Amino acid sequence: MKYKVLYRKYRPDDFENIVGQDYIIKTLKNSIINNNISHAYLFSGPRGTGKTSTAKVFAKAINCANPENGSPCGKCEFCLNFKENPDIIELDAASNNGVDEIREIIENIKITPTNGKYKVYIIDEVHMLTQSAFNALLLTLEEPPAHAVFILATTNVENVPITILSRCQRFDFQKIKPSVIVERTKKICADEGIKIEDAALEEIAYLSEGGMRDALSLLDQLSKNKDLITLDLVESQFKTVSKKNIEDLINYVEKNDVNSCLDLINEFKNKAVDYKNLVKKIVDVASVRAKNIVVSNKIERLSISDYKKLILNLIDSLNKINVNVDSYTILEMILLEFFNSPSISRSIPADEAKIEPPKEPEEIQVVEEKNQATIKENAKATGTTEVTETLVNLRINNCFAKAQKNYLEQAKKEMEEVEMNVNIPGKIKSILLDSDVVTASPNNLIFKTNDDHTAPLANQMLKEIEQFLQEILNKNYKIIFLTSERWDKEKAEYIKNLKNKKAYEYIEEKEETVDKEEMVSDVFDLSKVEIV
Repeated sequence: MKYKVLYRKYRPDDFENIVGQDYIIKTLKNSIINNNISHAYLFSGPRGTGKTSTAKVFAKAINCANPENGSPCGKCEFCLNFKENPDIIELDAASNNGVDEIREIIENIKITPTNGKYKVYIIDEVHMLTQSAFNALLLTLEEPPAHAVFILATTNVENVPITILSRCQRFDFQKIKPSVIVERTKKICADEGIKIEDAALEEIAYLSEGGMRDALSLLDQLSKNKDLITLDLVESQFKTVSKKNIEDLINYVEKNDVNSCLDLINEFKNKAVDYKNLVKKIVDVASVRAKNIVVSNKIERLSISDYKKLILNLIDSLNKINVNVDSYTILEMILLEFFNSPSISRSIPADEAKIEPPKEPEEIQVVEEKNQATIKENAKATGTTEVTETLVNLRINNCFAKAQKNYLEQAKKEMEEVEMNVNIPGKIKSILLDSDVVTASPNNLIFKTNDDHTAPLANQMLKEIEQFLQEILNKNYKIIFLTSERWDKEKAEYIKNLKNKKAYEYIEEKEETVDKEEMVSDVFDLSKVEIV
């Protein structure tokens, strides 16, 4: 039997096998179930994320004689003969981008389907069409026959005219998460009898950059090896390095160990590691280190400004690798700037780095009181909120009082929009990335932080965060951040009140002290509230 490459062999033929695009698949299946089929769709997104596969499955499903929960049955005549069906017309705009090809579609579109209910035109890489071809297609999209459905796919939606976009239902495909790629490729390896380490699968997922097709192509290439596919084999085959190597590199810079750092760079050079991939991994690790500084408020030798400078210099170096200069020399010069030098701002002064003997309990109490006093002074000086227990309890109560499932879903979508905003300050972004909205009402949000250090830091910045959310969302949310432990405690108390039919009564936020025990009344509507 003729060999078939993995990405073709495992191309999805139903919605259940399309991974990483759950929202899109759910929407398309619902449109089929409710018989709400549009005349034109636009699938945009990075390569290998399932655009064309989804288009073909959708074309099969809308013509299926007996669709099952919005998916093609795979048993009817149309499903069995889908690949040879004349009602499914595929056009690659990369090589057929002229007006003549579009005019041919226009001439044939009035002919009714031969077998199914719809004639489906799938135009891949639609952004490659010429302006004349787009103009011709526009006329057809405006008033197509009832039996015609267009599915346009593109990796570069910016080059598609707005007049075309406005006539299509647009679905933006996202890069597939590495964990999803690992899960899918692991299953394929089991089916194909391919022996591979989990670490190797994780590296393949990283190299694929969110594209399932790329991941399967890499796996296909490695599968020619009959022995166990190891992480070392992946690194050797594709000239990459492990995350541990990158962590070691950054640690050498942190510890001011210049010799070990240069030795490791020389090792990368001797292995002919791909420079672009190396820089990408260093940037990923460095950005995580920078976020940890903000979240944990713990700084080692390098400050957040040092990491920012390092990342920007590395990205800038990618523009210089085409110059006739050894790219690893550029990397060495960038990193050497961050070793012991008078020009480098030290995050921890030498006298503070001295090891002190353990403090006695009485000393610890005094230090803690001083720290609390310092926090209050800083809050007063900077205008940030001094978060009292009363304020925390008040905002928890008010959020619980009017919490509903639809508010929570809306808030989660809003936070995704906020986190993607290019103007979000670094410190606020780090806090929000480390936090999840767990309860929402029209005016209040409760965030649970993944790191216990984030909550107190975030609560000292409430006014700043609320002002930023107001600018982006045009909503005046009152927010509060809770540690995981505190949230679990409040959630348990809330559930207990539910069982006892007790309600949380909304209380206007004022300066005076509010006793939390007065917040519970006797009546509670159980129907619409959802707690994560």
